[in-house]
Amino acid sequence: MPKITPATIVKLLIVSFFVGWGLSVLDLTPMELLRGMFDRFDAVLNWVSRSMGDIVSYVLIGAMIVVPIWAILYLIEWSRQRGR
Repeated sequence: MPKITPATIVKLLIVSFFVGWGLSVLDLTPMELLRGMFDRFDAVLNWVSRSMGDIVSYVLIGAMIVVPIWAILYLIEWSRQRGR
């Protein structure tokens, strides 16, 4: 486990200062920042679920044509092999 040195603490304080200053300039609070991240995550999840819904619909619509054709071809091939 790495040691926490005084230099590490000073670096953390400096970075924290600049991040805090940047958030202040942008007029953001930590809660607003977290809320925005969760809202973005929620939007991405909604987009994925809508997309998956479309994909499933396309598969089902295509299967209405493809599966019966495949079944007919399969039965024709099966009957040929059975007749040998």
